[in-house]
Amino acid sequence: MCHLSALTFAVATLGAASVAQAEPVLQARCSNDSLSIEQARTRLEWARACGVPNFVAPPINTGLPSANGAGDLIDYIETIDFWGLNAYSGISNGNQINDTFVRNQYFNGPTSQSIVNGFKKWTRTNDKHLPRPAYPTFGNTHDINTAKALFPHPTLADCRLYSDTNGQQPIPVGSTFFVNGYCVASCYTPDQKVLFPDGEKPILDAMNELAPKMMTLSTGSTLESPELVRNEVYSYTRELHDGTHVIFVLKTASGGELRVTDKHPVIDGRGKVVEARSLKVGNNLIRPDGSFDPIVSVEKTLHRGKVYNIRPVTSDRVSNVLVAQGYLVGSSRYQNEDVDYMNRVILGRAIPKIVLPGVRP
Repeated sequence: MCHLSALTFAVATLGAASVAQAEPVLQARCSNDSLSIEQARTRLEWARACGVPNFVAPPINTGLPSANGAGDLIDYIETIDFWGLNAYSGISNGNQINDTFVRNQYFNGPTSQSIVNGFKKWTRTNDKHLPRPAYPTFGNTHDINTAKALFPHPTLADCRLYSDTNGQQPIPVGSTFFVNGYCVASCYTPDQKVLFPDGEKPILDAMNELAPKMMTLSTGSTLESPELVRNEVYSYTRELHDGTHVIFVLKTASGGELRVTDKHPVIDGRGKVVEARSLKVGNNLIRPDGSFDPIVSVEKTLHRGKVYNIRPVTSDRVSNVLVAQGYLVGSSRYQNEDVDYMNRVILGRAIPKIVLPGVRP
């Protein structure tokens, strides 16, 4: 259950009204430019590779040593244009290409450096990968509210942008383009059931009928007293292309079964938000009434196909807890915007509306 990233830089200089207008437009854009996790990482690689040959200022010596002893970390500025004209990485992070590349797919950590095609490239270890990398989406103007969407070639065979997702209509050479924002990869399988006011239904069915409301925890819920309330659905999204996804199948003592992607946020018996892959036999899942259901088996399988997203309109952490297949799970807000709250308590014991920091295992 992953939603799309908050607006990053495309609307950073706009007023509050413009931001409010632009965010749902970005949600819609990301729905039409939706990528799997691996596709998102590949687009980041493509954006970096296309951008570094066009750096517009002397390389920047950050003065920070590389983790692999390859000298100080070197970065490149892709553009000095205020709106990021013809920049593949956009104008976030000081317009620095390598910094943008690592920030959108890794947690903070030691950064190594190597030379790729004549330019310094930064990387971090695989254990630092963000569960849902953020990737750039493009338009022909800087304002996403009016921009026409542009796309890389589906094979990323060149650095041109296209007016269609099939790579049949390249924009003319010399045309302008901009990064309009960053999207986050998807993760709901189509048969995964989510709780709505009229009962459970597969996420794909809900998306097809555009169900306007969903059930989430109230902001005042506690571990002993979870309360479900109606919440507005902010957006539905889906991938454009089929992908292969690792699914964890968590079977419980009551006969229940939770099928989620490996890095899907789940609320465990301590009230913590944890990745599904970290759960083990004996750990507890939480039902909507607050009762515990011990896990009796953990299996892994693969899902080949599209994955889907749903996001509630609210932004606080507790009301971003949903019910999937009969258990409390977190939205992907915890995987990106609130990644620091992974492995922390969000449902305190009789302490409503407060998020308590937990101890990392």
